Amino acid sequence: MNSCHFIGRLVADPELNDVNETSVVRFTLAINEYRKSRDGEKSKKVDYLDFEAWDTGATTIDRYCQKGDELAVLATARQDKWTDKEGNKRSKIKFRVNRFKLFNNGNNSHREESREESQDSTDPVVAAAASSEAPF
Repeated sequence: MNSCHFIGRLVADPELNDVNETSVVRFTLAINEYRKSRDGEKSKKVDYLDFEAWDTGATTIDRYCQKGDELAVLATARQDKWTDKEGNKRSKIKFRVNRFKLFNNGNNSHREESREESQDSTDPVVAAAASSEAPF
């Protein structure tokens, strides 16, 4: 079974692109691993792993996640293979997101602002939400 679970923090804002008319978001998580040696000394190791999410998962992560947010991810490992300019065979493991959960810290201000700017200002719901007299 190819199933991996991770909890980590975004090291940068997710990057949204379109591939063959399908949304894909790529991001890197910093994942902490804590160990205790035989003599009782504690240590921390950080791994930086690359992820990608497709379709609605991609747009959701792009809209609501930003650098520093903590994210839980269920993913499958994929191996990319290619030949570099010098003719050397290369490979890299990345993870394709199947499910995720954002541990929202309530600090998504720049994502919310960019989302509001992209919406039509004539929309009555957007206009009501932006005013101080919002009905909800």
